Amino acid sequence: MNDYDRRTSTRTASTSAPDKTPTWSKEANTLGTEAPWWQTVKFSTVGSRLQLDPSRIIGHGLLKAAIEGGPQVREANWDGNLVVPPTQLLQACVEALHLRPVWVAGGVKRGTHLFAGPDTMVQLYFYSQGRCASISAVTTNPEMVRRVGQLFDRVLKGDDPKKGLVYTLARTMHGYTIRHLGLAGSPIERGNYSPKVIKAYDHIVEDLNTEDPCGRLVVMAGEPGTGKTYLVRSLLAEVPKAAFVIIPPNLIEELGSPDILPSLTAAKSEMSGPIVLIVEDADSCLAPRKDAGNKTGNMNAISSLLNLGDGILGSVLDIRIVATTNAEKVELDPATQRPGRLCTYASVDALPAQHAAQALYRLTGRKFAFDKQATIAEVYQQARKLGWKPPSQKKEATAQSDDFRREIL
Repeated sequence: MNDYDRRTSTRTASTSAPDKTPTWSKEANTLGTEAPWWQTVKFSTVGSRLQLDPSRIIGHGLLKAAIEGGPQVREANWDGNLVVPPTQLLQACVEALHLRPVWVAGGVKRGTHLFAGPDTMVQLYFYSQGRCASISAVTTNPEMVRRVGQLFDRVLKGDDPKKGLVYTLARTMHGYTIRHLGLAGSPIERGNYSPKVIKAYDHIVEDLNTEDPCGRLVVMAGEPGTGKTYLVRSLLAEVPKAAFVIIPPNLIEELGSPDILPSLTAAKSEMSGPIVLIVEDADSCLAPRKDAGNKTGNMNAISSLLNLGDGILGSVLDIRIVATTNAEKVELDPATQRPGRLCTYASVDALPAQHAAQALYRLTGRKFAFDKQATIAEVYQQARKLGWKPPSQKKEATAQSDDFRREIL
């Protein structure tokens, strides 16, 4: 629950439609001070804003009771993809766990929902448009430990690393943190690339999967639409042990700073493979160094990139870098090309006319002659004009939600 933002802790009942909001949800912002262990906690009258995280108030009450001789406090956490709609999970907290909603900040697509009972607190944080949830439970009731575990193990499903986990570096009220974005892996379509690109790709996959890489920096260059992004997405699926983290180019020079370094070290402690930093539009980080006193200077960015590439920081944290650029040909800083730094420079070019026609035929089963070379994006655009449609990605069947309602509620 590190993403809790006090600025969003306002009452939400006034913005909810009276005819659609359940009664228990309308009462969610009223702290249930009749609960026995809350009566011993002194705090100021709650107005339209709380000055403290309400979960701390409740948690402190449970801990105080334990210190004074009551039962010990137990805590458990869950995080994953929801297999039921968020509204059903909220309803289950009321009807199956017999808890009362006491606080809401946000909604079911992104927001925090706090439930409590005489001996239990459950906090749910929904994110990714309500597709994922982070849940924390604190209780002094051993039976509630079992019931809560059964419920949340049933409704949350962890991500499959083989589907390509991706993260991003984000700034929060507590500083920088590496945050899970979701799944972005995609199988490579080898027919969309030239043999030269496929050879470079296979080498990159092999190098990312080894503990002794030939270099820690990968550069993919090519005009827009040649398929660089899909090559990166394919890497996500083929290197499941790595943590792929999207980094904005403007943050490259800060990666070794005290503000960001703790988040990298924390991530490494939880990963069994390398940390792969994905830097898109990385032209300024790769070009020959210029005076940092100029507005176009990139001395700090290059220095940071080199330190991550084969310096102590990159070696200790096992950091790899995949940098992409839309320039057809990039003039690299000479220092990035030294042995042990550059793994591969992959020039992802447009397809010759005959190769583009073959890719189109694979998609549509129809022959079409390109009069010049074409990017893979132009091939897919032409395929759509000929009636091709991308495979639909259907969501999980609603029968799973119905089973949940019958078995849990």
